[in-house]
Amino acid sequence: MDDTRNITNLIKDIIFYYVKYYYDKHLKDQNIEKISDDEVNSFVDTLFNNNPGKFKKYIRDSLKKNQGDDYNSMVVENILLEIFDDMEFAKNRLIIEINAFQSNKN
Repeated sequence: MDDTRNITNLIKDIIFYYVKYYYDKHLKDQNIEKISDDEVNSFVDTLFNNNPGKFKKYIRDSLKKNQGDDYNSMVVENILLEIFDDMEFAKNRLIIEINAFQSNKN
């Protein structure tokens, strides 16, 4: 159970890193300092909906690199299934995180 919690935390960190990368890229590409509250939802939708396969592959590859021989594909796939099965919950969590990050930035 402890291994699953560690993997879950690693996946959470990887997702936040992935989102932060595309968040920073979006700010730079749009030449803006923050995403407006109205646009945060569409930004998160785009990240999840444009290429969920790419998102999952990034998570898997990052975990394989991080865990090496300890990588357990069955545990990872079950966690990914849970995350991507409830997309609205995952998106809402990211929206909340982005809004909090932007509020703290000011």
